Parts: sequence; structure tokens; C-alpha cells
Amino acid sequence: MTTDIHAPPDERDTVSPEERFARALQGLSIRASKGEGTARASLARLRRALGRRGVEPIAFREVGNYLGDVPEKQRDTYLLVAALFALHAAKSDAPWKIQRGSSFGASCKQARRNGSASMDLRFAALLDSRREDLPYRLRQVVSLLAAKGAGVRYDVLLSDLLDWENPRRVVQRRWAADYWT
Repeated sequence: MTTDIHAPPDERDTVSPEERFARALQGLSIRASKGEGTARASLARLRRALGRRGVEPIAFREVGNYLGDVPEKQRDTYLLVAALFALHAAKSDAPWKIQRGSSFGASCKQARRNGSASMDLRFAALLDSRREDLPYRLRQVVSLLAAKGAGVRYDVLLSDLLDWENPRRVVQRRWAADYWT
């Protein structure tokens, strides 16, 4: 699997924009783990950009070249996922290690199995969150996941967050099913 967005043309055609972005973040993390100072600094700046109500615009500096033709209305979600990834990567050597296609609910279930008593309450609050509350709630949960050694499929998380406000709440239903079944 390629770890950068600069995949061969035939692979670029079959990979979603969310997966390309997650691969770029993964590549940044791998470079940082190998001691590349600029990659470590980028992840640190992304972590600091994560505020209570969202991600500071300075995060564009770190991932702007990975955004490509992402529509403007989706960019805040991409920045949020990048900052969450950087937070997770600071506490884990492979924050993306989880079964392919797994939802954020499955990641939380993994942390609960690893002994997190507070996960049920945090997860229920997350499911009931409004969009503007997501940065704060996700920051809490991602920190807990990292501490418990649970990975996150950041491409799936990004896709799900882009669909968070679907009136049928399909994302929340899938996460709940993956967590409680």
C-alpha cells in the first residue's frame, strides 16, 4: 500500500479523496517516526491547532498541499481529521492500525475492551453531538483511544464526519451498531 498521495495514476483513480488524505497523514507520521524533523514539527503544529471549537486556520500550512480540489465547505472537516491524527500519532506509533473499513465505533469498542470504563459515556455523548461540538468530543475520545492502543481508520472517520449531519443519522447508527454489537 502506498503511504503518500503521489500514487501511480491507475491507483489514484481508484482511491477516494479521503483515503488519499489519510495516506498522506500516514506518510507524514512515518517520516516523523524516522526522525525527519520537518515532519515531527508539522505534526506538532497540527496538534496545537486543535482547539475546543475547531481547528485554527494555521493548520492549512501543514496540510494545505494535501487538500487538492477539496470543496471549501469540507476543508474544516479535513483539518479536524488531520489535527486528530496528529494528536493520536503523538501517543501511538501506528494510529491507523485497525481492520480495513472499520468505523470509529469499532475503534471505540476496541478501547473499551482494553479497559476504559469511561468509554460508554464518552461514546454516547459523541453520538449525540452537534457538529460544532465534534472537535472537543473527538479530541477527548481520540486521546483515550491512543492511551488504550486502539487505532482509527482516518479515511473512514473523514468520510463519516463529512456525512455527520445526514438527517437519517446513518453515521451515528453505524457507529452505535459497531460499538454495542
